[in-house]
Amino acid sequence: MIDAAVDDAVVDEVVLGRARQWDLVQEEPDVTPEQEAVLHDIQTQLRGPGSAGWPQLGSDAEGNHRTLVEGIATALRRIGELEEQTAALCAQTAALCAQTTALRAQVGELRTEISELEATSAELAAEVRNLESRQLPWPLSLIEGPAEFVGAQLNRLEALLPGHGADGKPAAPDA
Repeated sequence: MIDAAVDDAVVDEVVLGRARQWDLVQEEPDVTPEQEAVLHDIQTQLRGPGSAGWPQLGSDAEGNHRTLVEGIATALRRIGELEEQTAALCAQTAALCAQTTALRAQVGELRTEISELEATSAELAAEVRNLESRQLPWPLSLIEGPAEFVGAQLNRLEALLPGHGADGKPAAPDA
């Protein structure tokens, strides 16, 4: 027990001696009051007043105001989302431009077809008019005049035959 008491005394003396040495040496502060003020300003700028975040930077899901770092991170995330949306809209715009170009080509083709149909219908209308005037198709149209003349002469000769009227048709039988 005596050894234990001596050991405790030695430990107390060493600890107390060190404590006394520390008490005797006056430490110089690590930062000056001006530096402390600057550090406080920097902390306020980064974390917001009272380290409670900045209301201007919005709130997180729990309703806490964001610090400057959190606000920048949120803004960068949103910028990334907007860039993705912009890229998607650009791709959609390019696709719509391609579709518009294809539709314009189709409209051009339809206009060509319509003009061809108009020309064809005009040709058909002319042919119908020709059919109404009873013209024979070429080369028979070359003999159309002489054929009409021959037909008229035959009608006149038939009218001279007995039993036919002046119109060249057979007379009605007497009843």
